Amino acid sequence: MKRLPTPIFILLGLAIGIGLGLAIGWVFWPTEFTDANPTVLEDQYRRDYVQLIADSYALDNNLAAAQQHIDDLGEDGPQYVLQVLIEMILRQDDEAAIRRLARLANDIGQYTPAMAPYLPTPPEAAP
Repeated sequence: MKRLPTPIFILLGLAIGIGLGLAIGWVFWPTEFTDANPTVLEDQYRRDYVQLIADSYALDNNLAAAQQHIDDLGEDGPQYVLQVLIEMILRQDDEAAIRRLARLANDIGQYTPAMAPYLPTPPEAAP
């Protein structure tokens, strides 16, 4: 009876081990992320998160919920909202998105004169 060479057994063992490891990790017990903290997001996704907060606030006018989401960004949350707004203004992004973000920033107490043209104008008083 002829035996297979040792390197073939090693390669066969590695292939079976890798296959089982991938099956267990991807099919049977995949990693599930829940309750992720927005502070750990990459910068582009944090910017998207800020824009989503502004969009949500524009729809429901719930400042307390918007403030809570901004607080989830970390200690620099309100300043980060203003930073994203200024960068959007400088890039001349979508004006409607800038208006929503400017309103949110203004309502949370973050104001800069650059956002004045994007804020809603108060109705003029009747004479």
